[in-house]
Amino acid sequence: MTIKTIIAAIALEHGEHQVARRAIRLAADNGAKLVLAHAIESLPESDPDLPSPVNQEAIANVLSAEAIASLKQMAESAAVQTKIEVECGKADQLIERLIRHHAADLLVIGPGKPQNLREKIFGSTADRVVRTGLCPIVIVKRAIDEPYRRVIAAIDFSPMSFAAAQTAVQIAPSAKLELIHALEIPLTFEQAMLKIGTSQAEIDQYRQAKAQAAYVELRSVRADLAMVGKIRVVRGDPATALVRLARSGKTDLVALGVQGKNAISKMVLGSVARRVLAGASCDVLLAWEASLRVKADR
Repeated sequence: MTIKTIIAAIALEHGEHQVARRAIRLAADNGAKLVLAHAIESLPESDPDLPSPVNQEAIANVLSAEAIASLKQMAESAAVQTKIEVECGKADQLIERLIRHHAADLLVIGPGKPQNLREKIFGSTADRVVRTGLCPIVIVKRAIDEPYRRVIAAIDFSPMSFAAAQTAVQIAPSAKLELIHALEIPLTFEQAMLKIGTSQAEIDQYRQAKAQAAYVELRSVRADLAMVGKIRVVRGDPATALVRLARSGKTDLVALGVQGKNAISKMVLGSVARRVLAGASCDVLLAWEASLRVKADR
């Protein structure tokens, strides 16, 4: 995978300068074209029962000019090809259209915060964009200008987790990458083993065998990625383990694989990816298997 075009979705009202800085850094590191995008959602919707605002088109022009000026200021220091896109309308719809139009290889966006009842129910812009699954997404949670130096990729041996690790290698080639597999034996399964007479020693032996098998598979993944890095098997619930690592202060980026549109909807209900997004204090990368992504013709 080669990253040629990056879309950065900037919510100016939230002061998301860190999103622009991270996108500029990633574009420079990959020699990619950068599109800085902003949607003006503050214009009131037309209502036939209410008087229309005075000269709404003029108001939109003023807001657009201010947004363009702000984005140009952010791009002044960028030593990369940069394009500015500002439109009136829903942010997630603009982002989706730009990803398709530019055949974007990466989206950089802030985590977003629900601003009203609708967003609390249906999710913020970041939530809605994530559910489209059009390209890998970096959710920026920290204002740090340096390149990613310490990255962990969660590996569950699915094609999606391999895609996430591949993307992490691409966007952070100089980082120390560690492949992590969370080994969880459900409590109900362990209790069932005890009920049929399995000794604790046998359960421990089973757990150790699972861990050894995981290490073998992690070595295979590392070889397939042609990377030099550590591998680790951690015990327990994957989301809890990953959030702990993501909040340790020793990780700059956590990479996760997501299964696709059907599975993405589960994130709203609290999947591993959703819990990591909510709990991580570092940036989060979400990636899909390449065959699942919708790409426009270049």
